[in-house]
Order: sequence, then structure tokens, then C-alpha cells
Amino acid sequence: MSEQPLPTHFRTCCRNVIQVLEKVGVLTPELDARLLISHALGLRGAAFFLEPDRLLSELELGEIAQRLARRMAGEPISRIVGERGFWKHEFRLSPDVLDPRPDSETLIEASLELLEERGHLTEKPHEKLCFLDLGTGSGALLISLLLEFDQATGVGIDISTQALEVAIANAERLGCGDRVRFRAQNWLDGMGDEGAERFDLVICNPPYIRHDDIDGLAPDVALFDPHGALDGGHDGLDPYREIIPQLTSVMSPEGIVIFEIGEGQHTQINALLEAAGFNGVGTSNGQYKDLAGHIRALAASPCSTAG
Repeated sequence: MSEQPLPTHFRTCCRNVIQVLEKVGVLTPELDARLLISHALGLRGAAFFLEPDRLLSELELGEIAQRLARRMAGEPISRIVGERGFWKHEFRLSPDVLDPRPDSETLIEASLELLEERGHLTEKPHEKLCFLDLGTGSGALLISLLLEFDQATGVGIDISTQALEVAIANAERLGCGDRVRFRAQNWLDGMGDEGAERFDLVICNPPYIRHDDIDGLAPDVALFDPHGALDGGHDGLDPYREIIPQLTSVMSPEGIVIFEIGEGQHTQINALLEAAGFNGVGTSNGQYKDLAGHIRALAASPCSTAG
């Protein structure tokens, strides 16, 4: 007669998953265990903590084991559960979009600081601003800004129609779908015609990794982020060379552009901006650092209005 497996309580399963994650070197085993188990069992928020003595079924244990195996293989939690917390909201993901990371929140911080300096959070809170997000991916940057400015509208551009499906779904789910439009195209192609829409703020997190460096990135990036959202050409600057010369054709006279950049790229990208008639803007002179102290975002306006 075969031995029957001992029943597994919820708290025992949690402890076992944490121990496995610790053994493979996961840096946040308790958090990862909670997220994996919650996703496997369909638990939201505090529900995770409410039934520590609940017995788990073989089906439930199998769902947990399947997700745990993916995490042990190096797949990021955000990819396993299909969403990522960014700024103040949760954004759904798919394999077709870049996983938005905390460094990119530097663009949101820079946007808010610069728009506050211009009175849009105080003297002119109801002014209808228009935002443009180049390479929108999941829509995390654009949607986060629209939810900070409830009178603003936005346009998100991406060359990937699959990515735009994710962005559209995120905008609808988070309640700003009626204030944003998404277009499938390559950067600014065809947008600078006379009489076309002009934008008060342009944000862009383009691919900026050198082509030859992609395979050497951390596995959670190299194996799971779409390479089209990473590959910036031989020196990582190809998208900036394409976008920057066209910017004034889509910006309002006092518009601001904010780029995410890679470590050590600020000198070269500043030179591209200056050559196109832009200067650093704001009290930070257009340079914004991430939590690690690296310049992560550059902000600029046309020379006639920068300061």
C-alpha cells in the first residue's frame, strides 16, 4: 500500500517556498514567496495572511510548484505574475513589453518637478497639457503621468502592435483610456506636418544598450525583456540620433523633452540635444539621478525657452 502524502498547511507551504528561494540565492525570498503563492491561489492583498492553517489541495500545490520552478530558473517575479508595480499603480505585462523598473520612475519625478516649476501643479492645475510618450511599451510612463494630471491628454507611440495592446488594456483598466491615444509607428515618422498636434511634454525611454552588451546583461533582462526594447545599436545612441533632430516639429514652443539614458551617456546625448537647438531645463539643469546616483534622465527645451 503506497504512502499518502502528508497534508500541507498554508503556513508550511509558505515556509518551504521561502527556504527553497533562499537556497537558490533570491534576494527577497519572503516577498517573492508571498507574490508567487498569492498569484497561484488567486489571493489579493491581505487575503494572503488570513488562513495560515488552511489545507492546500494537490492542484493548488501544483500551481505553486510550477511558479516556483520558473522563479528558480531566474524568471523575474513580474513576468511570472504578469504585472509590475510602477510609480503608484500596477501595470499588466506581456513578453512583448519591457518590464518597467524603478530607475524609470526618475522620468516621472523629473516631469513632476519641471511641470511644478512652471506652475502646472499650483497656479495652473487645470490647464490642459498634452503628453507624448515615444516607445510607450506597457504605457507605464504615460499612464502614470495622466493619472497625476486629470485634465491632461496623451499619445503613446510604439512600433509593436502587441505592445500597444498591453498599453491600451492598462489605460482602460486604470481609468484614463478616454484621455489617451496609441499609434503604431516608428518614433516620430509623419508627425511633424504643419498644423499637426504639438506636445507640452515628450517622454522617451528608448533602447540604449550597446548591441554587443545585451547578451552580458543580467539574465532577468537578457532572457526575458524583448531585445527590440533594449538594442540601441553599436554605441547605444541610434534612437537618440533619430529622434532628437525631429523633436521641435512636434513640441509646443515651451515644450519639454525628457529622455531616459544609460550610465555614462549623458555627455554624448547632451551634445546631440545642443546640436538640435536644446538646452538643459529647470533648477537641475536637465540632469536627474536615479537611486544609485547615476544620471538617468536628461530634460531639455528649445534654446529660446530653456532655463
